[in-house]
Amino acid sequence: MSLIQMSISAAVMIFVITAIRAISINRLPKKTFLALWGLVLARLLVPFTWPSPFSVYSLAKYSGAEQISGVPIANVLPVIPVTTAPAAVQNTAAVVGVTPKGWIWGVGLALCTLYFAIAYIRCRFEFMTSQPVENEFTVRWLAEHKCRRSVVIRQTSGITAPLTYGIFRPVILMPSETDWTDSKKLQYVLAHEYVHIRRFDGATKLLLTAALCIHWFNPLVWIMYTLANRDLELSCDERVVRMFGETMKSAYALTLIDMEEKKSGLTPLCNHFSKNAIEERIEAIMKIKKTTVCSMVIACAVVAGVGSTLATSAAAAGIPDDFIYIKEDIAVKFVPDPSIYAKYSSFGVTISNDGTSLLYKGQKIRLFNDAYSDETFYYDKNGTVNLLAVRSSAGEITGISAISEKEAQKYYDAFYADETNYSNPEPLENGKKYNMYYGAYGITFRADENALYYNGQKARLFVDETDGWYPAFWVDETGTADLTVVRDSTGQITGIKSISKEEAQNYLKNSEVDEQDIERRAEKRAQETAARYRKK
Repeated sequence: MSLIQMSISAAVMIFVITAIRAISINRLPKKTFLALWGLVLARLLVPFTWPSPFSVYSLAKYSGAEQISGVPIANVLPVIPVTTAPAAVQNTAAVVGVTPKGWIWGVGLALCTLYFAIAYIRCRFEFMTSQPVENEFTVRWLAEHKCRRSVVIRQTSGITAPLTYGIFRPVILMPSETDWTDSKKLQYVLAHEYVHIRRFDGATKLLLTAALCIHWFNPLVWIMYTLANRDLELSCDERVVRMFGETMKSAYALTLIDMEEKKSGLTPLCNHFSKNAIEERIEAIMKIKKTTVCSMVIACAVVAGVGSTLATSAAAAGIPDDFIYIKEDIAVKFVPDPSIYAKYSSFGVTISNDGTSLLYKGQKIRLFNDAYSDETFYYDKNGTVNLLAVRSSAGEITGISAISEKEAQKYYDAFYADETNYSNPEPLENGKKYNMYYGAYGITFRADENALYYNGQKARLFVDETDGWYPAFWVDETGTADLTVVRDSTGQITGIKSISKEEAQNYLKNSEVDEQDIERRAEKRAQETAARYRKK
């Protein structure tokens, strides 16, 4: 999945979870919302997804299943234009591939990361001035609350409310004004921070911050960051109440109010016992009730429902067996067009009576390709023979040749590969091929000069363009002639012609098209072809 796809998918989840949270924040266990935010984090940080028949994207994509099975889609996959220009031209295109949007995102990522990093480093420097607390109460408390990681209690004048920081060496940091004789209040405060430590909430905050920096452009991710931090506190509050009993809810709420920070400040990656939505926390504490089987079942159902419908992608289930998958969740079926395959009929290639299959001497064709025609590519996984059209050096069809499964796989991979000429997996790359394909029309490759000549004139630019893709593209700044291949309406070569300097310059500019533009052009062509078939 692309970054934008991940962000949009997560935005839908955040919107739904925010609505669920508003309705049921005091009705479901608080861990429910932590699990839901965990699903969102996975969608924001993991660049792949899991297919599910219950996914809303399955419903959205295949709600019109009759359209997929009823509309023949033949040869609608994009044909990406490529060049075989010298390395200098290709390197220029690679540089152009860095889009303005990519730069903007990178700058935003750097600034957001820098902001959080500076804030955290400043806090850590301040925390380093703190002093360890070793009194009778803290010694006893640490002895009673064992943890596999070494927990330390320290205090500093730089804060006014308790907090926890550190993942592998957690520290509970207390204000220097803490009354160490008020053991009851301290039990509540330290229990809250201890729950943060046991749950690795510091690591959770780190992941939330990473997701925010990566998807800084998505306002819903900022909402998630705020609400998820609140829910970490609410879940810890709920756990503390469970530990001490519901009868102490009022005392715990009063402690929360008493320990509220008098001033606010950003201390990222730290867990606060502070005024993080203080009113919401107090209300939630007072409404905590005993967890029932019913509430647990509902909580599990909510998490499972959101996970299976929103955190997954469209599933393959329900697609007819004769459809094949290409990229991610796109399925197509090749239906042979009589106008395209009629020229091969004299060589034994025909279309079945029902018009859905391509045959060769009565056998079902698995793969058929013609390197000279970008419209001629057919694939049926239920077929048995793999074939290639054979042409003469003049480009005329001379026969049909059977190819091995290994060779067929190369053509199949080339057809679906990114930034590859789909119809011809071996575009012209050396002089011999230029002589073979264009020699009859006056083109000569001289190996000793590594140059192309046309009727004795050295070529500066030589282009063979057919319907948006380039079987040949040659650039030599030492040349003088700018040339293109002339083809008729059937795609057959009829000659070579000279072009103006302006036309040549346009070709050079087009050779430096970036990847996103290539994808846009390919998608447009795919849509136009699909529309043409729908009209039939």
